[in-house]
Amino acid sequence: MFKAEKIKEKKKKKGKKHFFTFGLRSEMYLFVENLSILLSTGMGLVLALSIIQKDTTSRRMKAIVSYVLDEIKKGSPFGETMGNARILPRHSLSLVKAGEATGRLAENLKVVVLQNDKERMFRSKIRSSLLYSTIVIVLTIVIGVVTAMFTLPKIASFFDNFEAELPPLTVGLIAAGRFLGEYGNIIVPFALVFLVIVLYFLFSFPKTKFIGHSILFRVPIIKNLIKQAEIARFGFILGTMLEAGMPMRESLSSMPGTTTFRNYKKFYEHMIDGVSKGKMLDECFSGYPKINMLFPSAVRQLIVAAEKSGKLSETLFRIGEMYEQRVESTAKNLPIVLEPLLIVINGIVIAVLALGIILPIYNLANII
Repeated sequence: MFKAEKIKEKKKKKGKKHFFTFGLRSEMYLFVENLSILLSTGMGLVLALSIIQKDTTSRRMKAIVSYVLDEIKKGSPFGETMGNARILPRHSLSLVKAGEATGRLAENLKVVVLQNDKERMFRSKIRSSLLYSTIVIVLTIVIGVVTAMFTLPKIASFFDNFEAELPPLTVGLIAAGRFLGEYGNIIVPFALVFLVIVLYFLFSFPKTKFIGHSILFRVPIIKNLIKQAEIARFGFILGTMLEAGMPMRESLSSMPGTTTFRNYKKFYEHMIDGVSKGKMLDECFSGYPKINMLFPSAVRQLIVAAEKSGKLSETLFRIGEMYEQRVESTAKNLPIVLEPLLIVINGIVIAVLALGIILPIYNLANII
């Protein structure tokens, strides 16, 4: 039996074709949307894919659609082929496979389109809320670097002619100015490259990004925004899968793939394990340490009550809508809250430079 499973696995791997899908997210979303519309008119899958293939202009996307079409013509299952082509995330793929098995492919693809729209909306709101703050921080760094490289060396050379004792702040600025004057062309680019590498490993590299996520979960406003977006996503995705008739365990098994945050992944894995053992959601919630950091008590109570009353999918949709509104509100308020903090930071930097220059001038009579 073990040998048969191994052979089956080898065949699966052999049938897989790896595509470079980076940067194709919007085109893949459009592909699923167009396919959903065409199938909803009663059109066959092969004909719908043929039409999309002809209309696709991107070379990479056309290759992916051609692969899917060829596999379907060979008789391969649509869900499996979509998974091999890496067009859909795991939770959406589960819906497609369930739709294919139950003859509700067109309806389930509509649900996938809705999920994609929600996903884009969450990303867009979070990015737009952080855009202003990011621009201000980048400008602050650029101005600071330019000041350090060009202004501090001039300040150092100006005060070199004074023989009297200078304030410690001015002495520090002079030392920094001399250092940057000699080594700035090497140190500044190196520091910027180092910063980019650190940010990459903190927030992008799969094995270490949990460290950056842990940092974000300790920043009050950002933490709230992430939590609200995760709860809204949880409500919409789990609600749509249950509404589509998928069993609870199968629906939950797709949830770890919906998030990039390790603490939420671990919680979803805990839920899968609990439900597999026959536990109710109430037991899954209460048996998880630090659950209050992930799901507020009010949300947990709503889910537990809905599970007992048989209205879980409806309640999850309501939770998703409620937290979607909170995401929107927090995203709008985030730049307003961060602006004073950024102004204070800029003010401190300017004050240090100004005091370092002005203090010796006030003592100019003593210095001369």
